[in-house]
Amino acid sequence: MSHYANLQTNITDQEALIRALCQMKNRNGHSITRNMIEVHDKAQHLFGYQGDQRSQTANVIIRRQNVGGAANDVGFVRGSNGKFQAIISEYDSGYYTAEWLAKMTTWYGVEKSKIELDAKGIKYVEGVDKAQGNCPTLEAFFEAPKAKKTVTNFFG
Repeated sequence: MSHYANLQTNITDQEALIRALCQMKNRNGHSITRNMIEVHDKAQHLFGYQGDQRSQTANVIIRRQNVGGAANDVGFVRGSNGKFQAIISEYDSGYYTAEWLAKMTTWYGVEKSKIELDAKGIKYVEGVDKAQGNCPTLEAFFEAPKAKKTVTNFFG
């Protein structure tokens, strides 16, 4: 039975978290899709690789079948401070490393920005993953709404 570690994040926006997870790949190299992610208002139990219920609970869960072969569930639980903690088993931390979490957190920043800017009419154009080594870097491009031109004649 693998031990789970709770890793503190600065993630507060659940929708941006889900979108960021959808930018990532699982241990088998498959993209994580929205239908692979469970979302619960009340935190639900995680399960181990043998289907055994664990004491750990999470609000956002990627079930073991979608994590990778012989895997445990990966979850994110909202703390009393409003921030999510990642819950990753010792076994799965071989793939879901601090670097994986850092890259996902970088995508979280982009997704959070997209949500906030979309509300202001600014559209996301593209993102370029420029990660080098262990340093996740992402360039994101946004398109500002077209402004109406106002012409004022100051000369008469």
